Amino acid sequence: MLKIIINHLKLRSKLLLLVLPLVIIPIIVVALVTGFIANQKAYLGITQTSKDDLQHMADFTINLLCSYNKQYQNFRYKITGDLEAELSSESFEALKGKIKNKQVGKTGYIYCLDGKGTLRIHPDSEGRNIIDARDSNGNQFIREMIEKKSGWIRYPWQNVGSDKPRMKIVRYEYFKDWDWIVAVGSYEDEFYKEANTIKSHIFISTIILIFVVGLFATILVYYVSAIATNPITEMIETIRKVRKGDMEARMHVVGSDELSEMATAFNKMTDIIQRNKEMESTLAQQGKMASLGVLSSGVAHEINNPLGVILGYAAYLEGKLPPTDPNYKYITEIKRESKRCKKIVQDLLSYARTPRPTLSMTDLNELLSEIVEFAANHTDMRGVKIESSFSTDIPKIMLDGDQLRQVAINLILNAGGAMPDGGVLHVKTEPGSEGTVKISFTDTGSGIPAESLEKIFEPFYTTKARGTGLGLAITRQIIEMHHGEINIQSELGRGTTVVVILPIEHEVLV
Repeated sequence: MLKIIINHLKLRSKLLLLVLPLVIIPIIVVALVTGFIANQKAYLGITQTSKDDLQHMADFTINLLCSYNKQYQNFRYKITGDLEAELSSESFEALKGKIKNKQVGKTGYIYCLDGKGTLRIHPDSEGRNIIDARDSNGNQFIREMIEKKSGWIRYPWQNVGSDKPRMKIVRYEYFKDWDWIVAVGSYEDEFYKEANTIKSHIFISTIILIFVVGLFATILVYYVSAIATNPITEMIETIRKVRKGDMEARMHVVGSDELSEMATAFNKMTDIIQRNKEMESTLAQQGKMASLGVLSSGVAHEINNPLGVILGYAAYLEGKLPPTDPNYKYITEIKRESKRCKKIVQDLLSYARTPRPTLSMTDLNELLSEIVEFAANHTDMRGVKIESSFSTDIPKIMLDGDQLRQVAINLILNAGGAMPDGGVLHVKTEPGSEGTVKISFTDTGSGIPAESLEKIFEPFYTTKARGTGLGLAITRQIIEMHHGEINIQSELGRGTTVVVILPIEHEVLV
């Protein structure tokens, strides 16, 4: 199941899932081990210090008793060995006060009892015999202390008013001179309070350390995985673009690692594919042209002669019939459609066998003025106003006047066809960049759909009901043979602008 989930993850997620445990788990283990060792050391250190404090209190009490005993070592003889009388003396009361006032932790205290279990020094129970006292578990801990004389003892003890017993720890020493047991006691929760505080601090610090280091490690691993996977992501995007047909897309090559080597190889492969596609397109176009040349030759031979006969007889009949004759309109229709067929044949021949341009120094403004004047009187330009603005900064250029005349007439008549209800066509010349001149044809017609702009120069593609689809193809062919460019910008309902850029001087394209 885990393998299936991993296989469906992205590469970056896989890296995070596989690498993060290898980083985080050792951090957690090291932090926990370090925290455990530090806790143990601190716990032992604090515990030992607390035990030393209890031992110190016991030794302190023994030393006080010893000092008092040396100072009054002959009291037994003076008072006939009456210890009880001496213990009730004023000097001994002062000694007891010192012992009682010695604070042991928060609630701990020092007490002394004799060999019979009677409390000789105690904060509130002096004179009471506790030889048979039992802890919360029923153990006679006082008898154990009297029997062993010296040592450590732990027992649960529940005070009056307490909900539950608390564990008590006691250090006791034997004072042989008086047959006393000196005990220093403290509740274990107070005894280990500082150790437990340090323990909790170490635990919290360990958790914070694990979180901070784990977060830093996660960010670092994510950053590293991003560095490793971003080039792959970019490569995938480039591959998708190429798969969609964008042969200009290339992978960005950085460095000299395996990914860079793969990107370089992919770019070379794409270059080869692009060249092959261009060659295929060129070969296909050449094949079309060859087929079109054969077709045009056949059409010219098989159709032109019959069309000439049809046009001749139609013209003869047109001259014999008056315009009021009912058959006159049929003769006119035959003549018009025959001319249309003849134009189609001529366009085929022009596209298939466009001759090389015969270049000569030509005044472009003068040539365009003649063409505009001719086109203004054309029947397809009814209702269209042609405006012209020709720059005087344009020198004479090398071009084929007849071919450029064909280009200009094609573009002007196309603009007129886009304005069936009338409009304005603006023809403009101006200097271009880097030794070129620019001719603009801007109309206020219906515009060209965006999906048609990419195909408009293809042979036989047309949006007109009665068009051949060869006019713009021939136009581009002529301009390219002049080493020029043609561009079209159009917006539906706003009009179209056709820009022709021609070099001032150039060599003829062979």
